[in-house]
Amino acid sequence: MTRKTIGVVVAIVVFGGLAGCGGDTTETATASISATASVSVTEEQDAVLAQEARWLTAITAGDRDTIESILSPDFKHITSEGTLLGRDEEIASIVPVTFTMNATEQTVDIVGDTAVIHGVNTLTESSNVLARERFTDVFVKQNGTWMALSAQETAI
Repeated sequence: MTRKTIGVVVAIVVFGGLAGCGGDTTETATASISATASVSVTEEQDAVLAQEARWLTAITAGDRDTIESILSPDFKHITSEGTLLGRDEEIASIVPVTFTMNATEQTVDIVGDTAVIHGVNTLTESSNVLARERFTDVFVKQNGTWMALSAQETAI
């Protein structure tokens, strides 16, 4: 690793994250990323956020096949009620729903092959807010694909 590379990594860690997850201008994304990464921080953030959006869409659509392709074999989910679900329980619980989920205030931290998203998810139906939850989702990069390892929500 060259001094220049080390300096860049130190600057990212010490002086804060980088913005630029695209889309909604109310969102910001931050990241720390290992010096050995071959793609930019923003590209990795975008890939993680795209997988997150794909996951939320699949949940509301009841699309178990897509969800199975996103959840890692060791996936765990702590619901806003405090229930711990494993991967099989999570997939079995999926049914189409009539509400939508809108994730905002998302930040993405990436270290090596691990990404953590923090954000707020607002569940709405017919313009009525059903719930707001602060969430943390953890992804791991496996064979070039960001896979969900953990999810947790807290009602707000």
